[in-house]
Amino acid sequence: MQGWFNIRKSINVIHHINRLKVKNHMIISIDAEKAFDKIQHPFMLKTLEKIGIVGTFLNIVKAIYAKPTANIILNGEKLKAFPLKTGTRQGCPLSPLLFNIVLETLARAIRQTKEIKGIRIGKEELKLSLFADDMIIYLEEPGNSTRKL
Repeated sequence: MQGWFNIRKSINVIHHINRLKVKNHMIISIDAEKAFDKIQHPFMLKTLEKIGIVGTFLNIVKAIYAKPTANIILNGEKLKAFPLKTGTRQGCPLSPLLFNIVLETLARAIRQTKEIKGIRIGKEELKLSLFADDMIIYLEEPGNSTRKL
């Protein structure tokens, strides 16, 4: 349902822009390809602490991600283990939640940065839509927003 909502929101924004005389807007669609593989463990753990996750839950996540290693079996022979520094564990039911927490940190930064001007429709300012690993950013006067950052 959220995917449909984001598509509908984008169509409404495009329709709104088409009715304006001045068309100085930008819609950026970002697909974070292999996003779960790119989460850095220290950043993820720091993010969890910063948003107030402490105690047993944080200790469990730390135990999973403190010093993870992987092995490769090549022609039946197990090679030397090597450290993993990024990525959430594939198939782990906790991975999507951890990814969403880290992504929400980026989303909050975008929403709270006053120099990034979203597209205003009525009283609402649209800056960002998220769905899984897809992000849509709505910008008004994109040249001004990027110069100030």
